[in-house]
Amino acid sequence: MRKLTAVVALGALALGVSACGKKNSAEPGKQSLVYVSAWGADEPQGKIIKTIFDDFAKETGTKVDVKFAGRKGVDNLATEMASGQGPDLFDTATDNIAAFAAQNVVAPLDDVLTAEIPDEGKKVQDVLPQAVRQASSTDKGLAFVPHTVISTAIWYDAAKHPGLDPRTWDDFIAYLDKAKKEGRAPIAQDGTINFYNVYWFYSLLVRANGAGSLKALSKDPAAWDKPEVLDAAKKVEQLAKGGYFQKDFMATKFPAAQDAWAQGTHDLNINGTWLASETHDKLAAGAKVASFQLPAGGKDSVEVGTLGWAVNAKGRNVATAKRFLAFALRKPYIQQISTSALNIPSRADVPAPEHLLAVQKAVNEATATHRTYDDAAAAKSWWNDLFLPLDDQLISGKIDAAGFVKEGRRKTAEHLANTN
Repeated sequence: MRKLTAVVALGALALGVSACGKKNSAEPGKQSLVYVSAWGADEPQGKIIKTIFDDFAKETGTKVDVKFAGRKGVDNLATEMASGQGPDLFDTATDNIAAFAAQNVVAPLDDVLTAEIPDEGKKVQDVLPQAVRQASSTDKGLAFVPHTVISTAIWYDAAKHPGLDPRTWDDFIAYLDKAKKEGRAPIAQDGTINFYNVYWFYSLLVRANGAGSLKALSKDPAAWDKPEVLDAAKKVEQLAKGGYFQKDFMATKFPAAQDAWAQGTHDLNINGTWLASETHDKLAAGAKVASFQLPAGGKDSVEVGTLGWAVNAKGRNVATAKRFLAFALRKPYIQQISTSALNIPSRADVPAPEHLLAVQKAVNEATATHRTYDDAAAAKSWWNDLFLPLDDQLISGKIDAAGFVKEGRRKTAEHLANTN
């Protein structure tokens, strides 16, 4: 999951379809579908998806061609679809749907919202929470149908630290100081993963100030001068200077830090909702994974991202692909996202695994939400070449909060001047 989401977070999930970049060869008059997946066939998600397609083929008589290309076999999807080739259905996520939509290869799916889910008497829009639909949309409407919800939280072992849930930043720092006095570096951080390092600043800024507060930094140098930007940076500076991360954390190669967290060496790890699944085989005996939202105050906005299926607007079988999407949201299938893939299901009426119930509750009850990385990662060159390296300097203590703001403003102005 992390590998899939990491690529998504960098805005580069391009699913190559060299093996299926040809017109479908269904018999005349017979429905057909081609799907290329970034999942591997042996992953839980791959097995779930294959079951759904197999059932769809049996129940509808559709000729189905499913190819599990995996992360490394996915390179040129947008280009192939734009040229009229490629699959009918493809994997996408909140982070990269805008890039596909910009190339006009994403079929609008608002009509799928009113489609009935077979054998349930419910429509698609009845089972997907508003925040989940929003995370799966562009400004033109629903862009893909989600099967999984992803979010970010701070993870801990409830067996060792029952009831841990700091409600303010001061409470959070007090806990870190206590753990440090007891001889522990309380936070495990895989510092070589810059898009994990940025969780701290991003979460502090956007949770407190709401959607758009991070994205604004990529659009307008003046946005850096807002007091909430400096406030969030000062909190990250406090973490950097406090000695709360493990020694030499910026040199820690993934997944060493999260594995150390799983084994009980460190108390906390800020990460995505896939963490428990990734570290399942490394968890200490008796560990009970739980989470809390980073206490940032303000709007307490909750991150909502989604993974799901989009339809190639230039595909030959758009209508059949849309029919599949309503079929795939059947409750028994989406339940497997919880029970087999150990992730948060997109349907509000399907409970998440126990360790994710707190996040699912936060998503479903949030009064304010934002999308993954506040959509700031869509500005690829700014995000990858400017912002992530600058944030690394902040979290490593190489620059202070004031320097972070000053450099962010200056470099963003230069970036915009060179790209406009």
